Amino acid sequence: MRALSGLGSVDLLVVRDRPLPAADDPPPEVGLGRSEVVTAGYAARSSLSRVVGWLASGRPRRLVGQDWTRARGVARQWAETGYDLVWFAHSPTYLALADRFPVPHVVDLDNLESSMARHRRARRDRLSSGRSVPRHLASAGADLLDEWLWRGTEQRIAARAAVTVVCSELDRRRLALPRVAVLPNGYELSTEATGMPARPTPPDVVLLFVGLLTYEPNRDAVAWFAREVLPLVHARRPDARFRVVGDHGADVVDAVHGIPGVELAGEVPDVTAELAAASVVVVPLRFGGGTRIKVLEAFAHRVPVVSTTVGCEGLDVEDGRHVLLADDPPSLAAACLELLEDEERRTALLAQAGDLWQRRYRWTGIAPTVGEIVEAALARPGAPS
Repeated sequence: MRALSGLGSVDLLVVRDRPLPAADDPPPEVGLGRSEVVTAGYAARSSLSRVVGWLASGRPRRLVGQDWTRARGVARQWAETGYDLVWFAHSPTYLALADRFPVPHVVDLDNLESSMARHRRARRDRLSSGRSVPRHLASAGADLLDEWLWRGTEQRIAARAAVTVVCSELDRRRLALPRVAVLPNGYELSTEATGMPARPTPPDVVLLFVGLLTYEPNRDAVAWFAREVLPLVHARRPDARFRVVGDHGADVVDAVHGIPGVELAGEVPDVTAELAAASVVVVPLRFGGGTRIKVLEAFAHRVPVVSTTVGCEGLDVEDGRHVLLADDPPSLAAACLELLEDEERRTALLAQAGDLWQRRYRWTGIAPTVGEIVEAALARPGAPS
């Protein structure tokens, strides 16, 4: 938003699937012309009707049953203003509202849903041994169909948009289509500091996870780490706490209930204090899309990171140099313990990770790419999508 506001007047329409609590005004340098938050919720339906509606729609599951009436009404009113360009975040927003704006479109696919569906399907395949054969086949077939539908949806969007944006070279290769630009996710410290020196391990042992737990991959990661990894850490470090920061519901509370050492902090006004008290940031994602800002945030605040391979997918990190990567509970626990107990190893990892963030993932260096994308979209000949 800061980068776009440096190019012209910007209006912001936020569409959510549930009401948004009262929010602070945007920073003055963003310079929004106007902004509005609307809800596009899902109607209550039985499981059978949802499945029938999905199969009849020919669209991915998440795109079926959401009510965009209010958002489309606001978009119709705003379109009368006459825009030069509309920047859409995520494919559902574009598919629901693009026809309201007869101008060039940029579509920001910061998560490739097809990749997330593929990861989810692979994970379920690995866990299928205890399930009945018919149930496993039904789930596998549904996952495969959803992945295929998402892939077709993303390709159609990329073919129609003036420019499609992804957050990594890996995702650009996956789309393998023209007019796809890479705009990396980035992170900027809230002060003028260019970084913080490496610091010793805090006296308390805190394994920190930061992320919205309304996002399925984050919910799965927290439950898996709490159940499968934390007990292995406790075998050697019983004082270790797994602190989870981010909006969560009752389902997360139920998933970790009774597990020693788990702390659900919920939302916090400023994550800086949480990072300052953290011994290690853990990113135990088993599926997902895009790249994880929580990794870059840890790099910027000089907190070492232990992650699964999926958790760092798309980022230019090297195992053992910037992060420690592991994909099974014993290896994840061992990596956490290594960074808690080996100060030399920890210091070397922090130095390399901080340098990578400075060179590649600060918004001050990424922001000019936004202007290049806008110029390319406006320069594209032919009718808007």
